[in-house]
Amino acid sequence: MEGFWFFWVAFGLSLMGSLPFGMINLNILSAAVYRGRTAAMIMGLGAVLTEGCQLVLILAGYDLLSDNPGIERWLRAIALPLFLGLAVYFFMSRPKADVREEQNGIPFWKGVGLSMINILVYPFWLFWLTWLDFPVENKMLWTAFIGGAVGGAYFSLMAFILMGHVIARKGGIWTRHLNRFIALVFTGLALMELFRWIW
Repeated sequence: MEGFWFFWVAFGLSLMGSLPFGMINLNILSAAVYRGRTAAMIMGLGAVLTEGCQLVLILAGYDLLSDNPGIERWLRAIALPLFLGLAVYFFMSRPKADVREEQNGIPFWKGVGLSMINILVYPFWLFWLTWLDFPVENKMLWTAFIGGAVGGAYFSLMAFILMGHVIARKGGIWTRHLNRFIALVFTGLALMELFRWIW
C-alpha cells in the first residue's frame, strides 16, 4: 500500500514539474513540429529513462546531497549558461526540409543527452524527497517512486507532443517562428536562474 501511495505521489509531482516550459519539453515540442510525433515520442522516452537513472543517483546519494545545501546554488549557476546556449541555438536554427528522415535512434540519444544536462532535476527531487520525508533507506519503495516519476514525466511530455502535432497541422506563423518563441522562453529561464543565483 505504501508503494502504491508513493507511486502516485511521484507521478503527480513529476507531471506538475514537467508541465512548465523547460529544457526537455520545449525540445520535445520542437521535435514534434519539425520531426513528427514518432521522433518526439522516442526523444521523450530517452529523456524520461535517463531521469529515472538520475533519480536512482539522487536516492543513493541523498544523505550527501541533503547535507550540502550549497550544491543547489551551484547547480543553478551551471543551468544559466545552458539556458543561454539553448536560447542562442534556437534563435539561430532553422528547420530543415529533410529532418523527418532521421533514423529513430538519433532522437532517443538526443533525449538522453538533454536529460543528462538537465541538472535542475536534482534540487527538484531533493526538495520533494525531504518534504515528503521519503524513507530513502527502504529500497523496496524506490521502484514505485521512480516508476511514478518516469510515468508522470512521460505523460506530461505527451501533452507537448500533442501540442506540437497541432501546431504542425495548423502551420503558418507558428511553425515559422516557433524556434524564436522557444529561444525567448529559454532567455527568460536564464534570467530567472540568474535572479535566483544572485539573491
